[in-house]
Amino acid sequence: MIYAIPCLDNLVSNHFSRAPQIVIFDQAANTHKIITLTETPSHCGKKKQWMALMAEQRVDAVVVRSIGKKMLRALFDLNLLVLAAPPKAEINQLDYTALMPVTSLDYGKDPKKSTRGCGSQKACGGKTAKTAAGTKSPLMSSLQKGFTMITRIAK
Repeated sequence: MIYAIPCLDNLVSNHFSRAPQIVIFDQAANTHKIITLTETPSHCGKKKQWMALMAEQRVDAVVVRSIGKKMLRALFDLNLLVLAAPPKAEINQLDYTALMPVTSLDYGKDPKKSTRGCGSQKACGGKTAKTAAGTKSPLMSSLQKGFTMITRIAK
């Protein structure tokens, strides 16, 4: 079995998609490989790196400490085994048979209320963030009007 483990200072990272490194552990070959993720301006970039890496490395299971519900759903959609690690677990000392399987989205954390999350077009390279109705948010409209007035004064 091949495991992907978010890593920070040789410990299982507390947050799955924000980990600076990933350890790929191949149980059959008994080898560990550390892969450093590239920093990106948005969290979407690291999540995309995670997904590509799991496919490339043919990962069967993922070890997590804390993970968001959206990412957890993505792992379940890939039919990956998700295992919960204890706090401050050292990568080299993990007993994979004793890790608790995660079988429900309830384990994942709810997303923070933010307009710049991975679902917004602005955060992922789109032109503007949109509301659920598909129009500009009232805050953005007010800000644009304010900037228009400042531009007129400057002329």
